[in-house]
Amino acid sequence: MSTKPDFAQMHSAITKAESLAQSLQEIADDNQQRAERIRSLSIAIQRKQATVRLDNLSIRELEDTKPAIRIQTLEDAGYNTLGDVYRATDDELMALPGIGEKSSSAIRNITDTFLDQIAAREPIHLSAEPSDQTLAELETELVRCKYCGEVCIDAAPILEATGSVAKEIVPKIRIRSAFGWFFSGKKKKEETAEALAILTEYCDGIQVQRAERLLGLYEDYRSISTDECMADLRKNAATYYALLERILGQTGGQKTYHSIPEKVAAEIEEETLATDRFKGDLRAYQEFGAKYILHQKRVLLGDEMGLGKTIQAIAVMAHLESLLNRENRGGRFLVVCPASVLTNWCREIRKFSEVKAYLLHGKTFDSSLTAWKESGGAAVTNYESMEKLVDHVNNKMHLELFVIDEAHYIKNPEAKRTKYVHMLEDESERILLMTGTPLENNVDEMCELIGFIRPELIPKIRKYVGRRDAPGFHEMLAPAYLRRHRSDVLKELPPLTEEVEWCTMTPSDQAAYAEQVRKENFTGMRRVSFLQETGLPSAKLQRLKELCEEAVSENRKVIVFSYFRETLQKVQDAQGFSIAGEITGDTKPEARQGIINHFQNLDGGGVLLCQIIAGGTGLNIQAASVVIFCEPQIKPSLTKQAISRVYRMGQIQDVLVYHLVMENTVDEAVLRILANKEEEFSLFAEESALADAADMIIGKEWIQEVLEEERQKYLPAVIS
Repeated sequence: MSTKPDFAQMHSAITKAESLAQSLQEIADDNQQRAERIRSLSIAIQRKQATVRLDNLSIRELEDTKPAIRIQTLEDAGYNTLGDVYRATDDELMALPGIGEKSSSAIRNITDTFLDQIAAREPIHLSAEPSDQTLAELETELVRCKYCGEVCIDAAPILEATGSVAKEIVPKIRIRSAFGWFFSGKKKKEETAEALAILTEYCDGIQVQRAERLLGLYEDYRSISTDECMADLRKNAATYYALLERILGQTGGQKTYHSIPEKVAAEIEEETLATDRFKGDLRAYQEFGAKYILHQKRVLLGDEMGLGKTIQAIAVMAHLESLLNRENRGGRFLVVCPASVLTNWCREIRKFSEVKAYLLHGKTFDSSLTAWKESGGAAVTNYESMEKLVDHVNNKMHLELFVIDEAHYIKNPEAKRTKYVHMLEDESERILLMTGTPLENNVDEMCELIGFIRPELIPKIRKYVGRRDAPGFHEMLAPAYLRRHRSDVLKELPPLTEEVEWCTMTPSDQAAYAEQVRKENFTGMRRVSFLQETGLPSAKLQRLKELCEEAVSENRKVIVFSYFRETLQKVQDAQGFSIAGEITGDTKPEARQGIINHFQNLDGGGVLLCQIIAGGTGLNIQAASVVIFCEPQIKPSLTKQAISRVYRMGQIQDVLVYHLVMENTVDEAVLRILANKEEEFSLFAEESALADAADMIIGKEWIQEVLEEERQKYLPAVIS
């Protein structure tokens, strides 16, 4: 016989379940309403911008659209542009000779149509210092929508479960008072007791506790201040442009990539990209790129540097992983890249997806290979390790995706690394070649790469090479080659993009670094990867050369900053790319300006070396659009000032900033303490206050702690 329940606890549990279900639904509805506000604010901003454009359209546009309108009458009255008539009231227009209510209405309809058409194409420029209240409100709502949206995603399964409990279990608790219990039969009592037990267990369970935490987090996020939002926007602008595109329903297909045949573009757009195992935010053009890779299967992605080729590849891996998971199968992906970006690939895969990443390099090669074989996921290796890897894959393993990064490394068909890569071409249905180096003007290189994935195209390429600037040539390449330019896909230019380039020490890097650790030379340790004799392998120098060469090939100008003159000298001695000049603390003012003028006036790309204490202030070099830091600066204001030399009023290109960071060294320790202190001063602190405070955080005590930490890691190796 069922025991009489505690009715006070029963009502408390019922109230808790129903209230929780209602609260979870409210936050879902609230964030949906926030998205609607973002759409409305965006339309308002675009229409405001479009109104300005109307001032550039002659009143004669009305004549072309509606010949019956008295254009001369309008011009005689001082209405010379569509903007003039748009701002006029109906009464003002109808006061003119020959323009009545019907003509006024026609004028209004035509100008509104023009305005809508222009507004639909207007890009929205996000800014950490918004020019008006509408933009500030839009940006604030965007930031809140991002964080609140993340909570809603986490809360969705709990909402479904709680809703089921509230709708299905609670109604089964039919006896809700002692009086009712006394007069109810056995079956009704048993049903009530059973339902109450389920409800009680659920209310006391981990899901409800998590839901309550999420509701609290949502309340915090929905009230993030405008200043906090602006600080976050400054750091994560790319994320918010991607979110805005998604909310506005903007796509990246045929409207932008006119070289792709309409039928193929439509098929690509219809592809469904599974994102449940992807943790990033894709711009519309990046989503199109990922779908292109999936649809075409064997392609060369040649986007300009800074457009996120890596994240598109990771989105494809996450999609395939999701499909395999639904079939209870595991998949394997293989990434081959230069040694300088091994660490970066592993970090990016882990950061932006749920795909496991294994580094097949150095001492961990064998253990990582075994784990990859057993568990699946993404193996990341370098070209030099392919000789060791190829026998483990060739004719023995199926790959879901084979990625060859910096694919111009395999342009020489006689090179060993090219032959090893070709040995695996039959192990994967999907092959992705990636390079930011423009290929259109290098026929042999283009043929070698495209021949790897689509050999049937080579005769056509060679036949029409003399017409490579014609649209037909690009359409012919469209099945295999996708290249987007920043000016085509980033309409909100100029943005600022910062990336940490993680590097892995070469043996000579480690030996030279360990020696500085033994000497307890903090300054020397900060020069990691630029310590050894010129000619010995240097991970940072190799990555620096790759970045500079790619930028120069795109006719970009690069500024390389370091605190140390010795580091700049190493870069100078290494050669490998054209250096336009060097500015250090000893450079005289007159010579300094001459170097800048020479750099600014270069035809095409070039590289300027700057000691950060000399080149970080007092220079205006808007001609440059790529900034590379050889080491993290212990005074953040130095970094900020250096970037501001390039990213300032008058800059018409997007600015790419790369921070070269060596894994497991003092570089990582500097980044860690800066991040910790940044959290202490609040993630959303005013930037100037944060920089001033952080400028004073590196003291002797901290340096001694880092020295001891590095000694523990490296001195055993030195002693042995």
